[in-house]
Amino acid sequence: MDSSEIQFAADRMLGRLAKLLRLLGYDTLYARDMSTTQLLEIAQENARVVLTRGDIQKRFPSMANVYSLKSEFPPEQLRELVERFGLDTHSGLWTRCTLCNSRIARVEKRDVESPVDSKVLRIYEDFFRCTGCGHVYWRGSHVERILRNLASLLGPSER
Repeated sequence: MDSSEIQFAADRMLGRLAKLLRLLGYDTLYARDMSTTQLLEIAQENARVVLTRGDIQKRFPSMANVYSLKSEFPPEQLRELVERFGLDTHSGLWTRCTLCNSRIARVEKRDVESPVDSKVLRIYEDFFRCTGCGHVYWRGSHVERILRNLASLLGPSER
């Protein structure tokens, strides 16, 4: 399986990691209120790799696609997954909503005038909207900070 096709399901202890994986474009199921049993059922039905910090395999020995992370820190967890699964950290960048996991699509500036602050509209030209929850994104200074953080974590070419 191509690493870009890997789908994840993160347990309730891995919310920050789920956001990082979504930022890189990986379809990552995560819900704080989902039980371990629900997570495993959904993951099994959809051939997702279950990510956990717990010991799910002892409780559910028949589960094949479970990966137990060693680190408790999200940046180190991400690095661990990139190395373990050979994840592509470039091609899917900025294609998924970090909030709900849906795809992000480019939208016209006029289509986001209502939910976006007028100052942001004056400064920026390129806008994107989540196809699921409707959250609006733009390439502001926070993007450069995120890219620098990714580069220090994963390597210099995260653009």
